This record gives sequence, C-alpha cells and structure tokens, in this order.
Amino acid sequence: MRTKPLLLTALTLGTAAAAAVTVNHERGTLSLDRPAGRVVALEYSFVDTLLALGVRPVGAALGTGGGDRGTPPYLRGRVGGVTVTGSRAQPSFETMAAARPDLILADAFVHGSVYPQLSRLAPTAAFQSRRGSLDDLNAQTLAIGRLVGREAAARQLLADQKSLLAKAKVLARKGAPPFVAAVATPGSLTVHTSGSFGGSFLEDLGRKNQVAVQGGQTQYEISLEGLVALNPQTLVLFTAPDEQPITETWRTSPLWQKLPAVQRGRVYGFDRDNWTRGRGPIALKRMVAETIQSRLLQDAAPPTEFRSR
Repeated sequence: MRTKPLLLTALTLGTAAAAAVTVNHERGTLSLDRPAGRVVALEYSFVDTLLALGVRPVGAALGTGGGDRGTPPYLRGRVGGVTVTGSRAQPSFETMAAARPDLILADAFVHGSVYPQLSRLAPTAAFQSRRGSLDDLNAQTLAIGRLVGREAAARQLLADQKSLLAKAKVLARKGAPPFVAAVATPGSLTVHTSGSFGGSFLEDLGRKNQVAVQGGQTQYEISLEGLVALNPQTLVLFTAPDEQPITETWRTSPLWQKLPAVQRGRVYGFDRDNWTRGRGPIALKRMVAETIQSRLLQDAAPPTEFRSR
C-alpha cells in the first residue's frame, strides 16, 4: 500500500533536483532551487539576451539617470510595459523590490559596490558585460539560459551565431591591416581593445585589432596625440546619431589629416547604440550585417552611410 506514495515522493524529489540550476559568475556560484521566472536586468546586454531567449524581464535598468542614454533604439519596440528599475548607473532598489524578482542580473564592473544590497533583494548573478569580450558575453548567454530554464534555446542561439560569423568571415580580406576601434563621444575617445566586445567581435570576423588589453583595461581613453601614436591604417568609430563626436573637432587638425586611415579613406562609422551598448545576440545580428554593408571586412572604402562624421 505504501509503494505508490513512496514512488510519488521519489518522482517529486527527482523533479525538484532536475529543476535546480547552478552557475558560476564574477562573485562566486549562484544556485537556484528552480529556474527564475521574474528577472530584473541591470544592463542592456542582459535585456537583449533575455528577449532573444523568449523571456520578458519584469524590470530593467532602462532609465536615463546618471548620464545613461536609456533603452537602445533597437530594443525599444520590444520592452514596452517592462518596469523601468532606474538606470544602469542609478538602479532603484525600491522599484526592484516592488517587482518581486527571483533573480537579478548585475554588471560586475558597474554594480560591484552595490552587489551586497542587490543580493539581499534577490539572488544576484554578476557578469562582466560592460567590460567583457565576445567570449565573455557568449558565456553569459549560456549562464542566463540556465538560470531561466532556457539552456537549450541558449545553445541554439550560440550555434546560430557561430554559423553566422563563419559565413561573414569568408568576406574578410586576408592580409588587411589591423584596425583601431573607439567610442567617440562629445568629450572623449575611448579605445576598445581586443578584450572588448566590439573589438573582439571584429577579430572573430577576421580583422586584426591593433590594440591589446592594457593594465587589465579592455577600454581606455586617448587623446588625438595618442591616436596619432597608434598610427592606425583603419579606424572604426562608434558614435551616437544625436551627438557630435570629439573627432569632428579634430578633423581640422593637421594631425588628424596625417592619419593613415584618413589618407586611405578607411574611417568607418557605426551607431554605438547597436555596437557598444546592446552587446547581446539581437544586437550582434545587426553588427554582422553592418560590418558587411560597410565594406570593413573587405578593407574597401565605406559607402556614404558608414563614413564617419
């Protein structure tokens, strides 16, 4: 008479064990009794990844506080109704608590100082997104997939992405000179090294990044004189369409005019909302298309729409 209840108990325990998930992250190991269903994402790449996995976050850092630019335009049509839990720079603990998350995804670089407080609100995984490479972001896609019970979907995303990159890489001209990539804002030029997301992405497509990680920094600011010292043959600039980048003021300088990339006509301009803010599977598809359309892979002069302003 006891066989059936015991069998049911065993099945219940087995189901619970199968549902439990464990992932490694920048602050250690996170274990959940079951996949998370209510997720707050504190970085755009996490929002991108969740949406690509078919998971809608209950909250996201899409605000403009602390100098943030808010939701990248390519994601705006997908996040309607998602609670804005402050900005990346200034997350709102009250709003996050009201969203009742069972998982918070935080950036190890941006949210390191508030990680203990986040962990008291809900189980929190911290990943290197803002300062991460393509490999780092791919590892995060898999980890996030596990945390939300979509590991199979995450593996398929990565497989599709690998196939897409391989097809695009065929277009890369062998022996093309290395590139220097940088974000140009109105007040600064920040080089993105081979350890950054955009910088490593272009290397995966067959173009060599001239600038390696320095002092553990995957991104760092340089002056016009610093750029001249790099003597780039190819220059890739990530700018915002509603800003005038500092490179615009440099164009009248003889130093700028002497840059080999300028003289070769190999200065490419890309929207940094797509290239350096999203950093997820959805953004990456747009990046692949733009890399081909711009003729950067082919080391050919860019068409008008991809000529840096």
